[in-house]
Amino acid sequence: KFSFIALASALATVNAGSSVRKTIKLGNRALRRGDPATEALLQKARPYKKNAATPAAHRRRLDDADAADAFDGSYSLKFSQCIDAKTYDEDLFDDEMIAYVQAGQVVSVKSYVLFHVCQGDDCYYESDDDVYMVDLATYMANVATYHANKRTDYCEQCEEFDDYCNAEEEEDAEEADEAEEDAEDEEAADEEEEADEAEEEQEEDNQEEEQEEEGDNQEEGEEENNEGEEEGEENNDEGEDAEERKLKKKTRKLIERKLANKEYIDCDQCAAYECYADEEDLDDQAEQAENKNELDENVSAWIADLAECKESGVQWNGIDLYIGAMCSPYGDGVELAVFVNEDCTMYTNQKSFSSVWNPYNDNENGSNYLMYAEEFIKNAFSEVTPCLQQEFADPDEEDNGDEDEEQEYEMNAYCQEVLEGDIADFNNCAVDEDNADEDNDDTYNWYTYDLKEADDVNGVCEVLNQMAGEYSYIYDEEASGTWYNRNKKGQIVNGAESEGMALSPAIITGIVCVCLAVIGGAAFLLKPKKKHSDSNEPVYQGGTML
Repeated sequence: KFSFIALASALATVNAGSSVRKTIKLGNRALRRGDPATEALLQKARPYKKNAATPAAHRRRLDDADAADAFDGSYSLKFSQCIDAKTYDEDLFDDEMIAYVQAGQVVSVKSYVLFHVCQGDDCYYESDDDVYMVDLATYMANVATYHANKRTDYCEQCEEFDDYCNAEEEEDAEEADEAEEDAEDEEAADEEEEADEAEEEQEEDNQEEEQEEEGDNQEEGEEENNEGEEEGEENNDEGEDAEERKLKKKTRKLIERKLANKEYIDCDQCAAYECYADEEDLDDQAEQAENKNELDENVSAWIADLAECKESGVQWNGIDLYIGAMCSPYGDGVELAVFVNEDCTMYTNQKSFSSVWNPYNDNENGSNYLMYAEEFIKNAFSEVTPCLQQEFADPDEEDNGDEDEEQEYEMNAYCQEVLEGDIADFNNCAVDEDNADEDNDDTYNWYTYDLKEADDVNGVCEVLNQMAGEYSYIYDEEASGTWYNRNKKGQIVNGAESEGMALSPAIITGIVCVCLAVIGGAAFLLKPKKKHSDSNEPVYQGGTML
């Protein structure tokens, strides 16, 4: 009886194993199992179970190891939220500062960024389990400069594949040189032939007719043979050159058919970035490219300085002012703000960035770097940042067909700087009890704060976790202005989606008054039936950059 049950169980197992699904469910797509595209897509896949316990050996934690070692270049960074932590600073209570603090004009604050570390270059499978925290200065100094250096980094790769991307131009130049050489050879042959004919005529006059005829026949036969051999050699050379050009073009067209785990330079992108200079205008274009590279370099350095804190050269009531970045009042981006200390941790709403910053005194060149940096900074908080170090395969190398070769995904320097910095796993904050905040004396109990010191990122992480998403923001949009455009729901819109103007309270009030006047006049003349508003959504009350 036992053997029969065991046999039945084994058969059931075989039958169950044979009913393998032919498709794999991936999001809202059904991928065919065994298909080459599916296999290539799943090469970087990782197991994921939301809200499930994960074995400690497989968790991406930062307790005892650096994040740069826990992750590789197959991951990406994606901004999630910006959070302010109101802090305690003894400098707030200096004689020259305490009155402004009591009036709410100066606040001690440090901003932090929550970001996803997720697989792929689009973070399609981001989750609440892959959220990490780092200070705003570190995140902005590296991620924003990644976007600022994107063109120059790609052009460096384009330079390595100049011969490949500009192969057609080289072929045209070679063909032109060959045609010129052929024309010169033909001209020289004609001159030589004329000289030979003149010499032969002279010999005919001095020799007998029979000897002249035999000599002429012999020479003509030799010339015909020589010409036939030369023509055959030229045809062979032309045929070999044509075959070589066809082979090169064919190789270029077949690149897209190579293995999915290899990436090749995009020559069209090299052209779009203007990485190459035409030979005709080499001097002018080379100078323009050099100026563009220098500008990108300077803008990148300017962003890094701004993230750390920049001196403005302006004073307010005898206090030196500094400029830097902090969280927007909605936590969905950053605003440029004014501070009263060199660490940019004591924010004042009495001055706006635009009223303090002077582009002509900001740098030695007198250039308005903000005009270029604005897009890069905003992209750092709206676009995914790939961590893969850009390295392209050589298109001229033959594929060995080894699909099982293990791929190494080297991480770029931008992500390394973020992940090697002082960061915390937002879901696993490890607080050092020895560094817990001590109770403050009652002298300044009128000043409230979230934590006394923000030196320990894990301590900050724990405090922010306890807020359970109920964060408060310090930036005063009404007083300090904003560089964002928002729709009526308060969502950030880009230049193409916006109408080129932020909705300040004054603008909204004017629009409402005009609308009421128009509606009132129409009601008086036409007396339409009263209609209720179809929208109950609140209107965003924002500010404009002062």
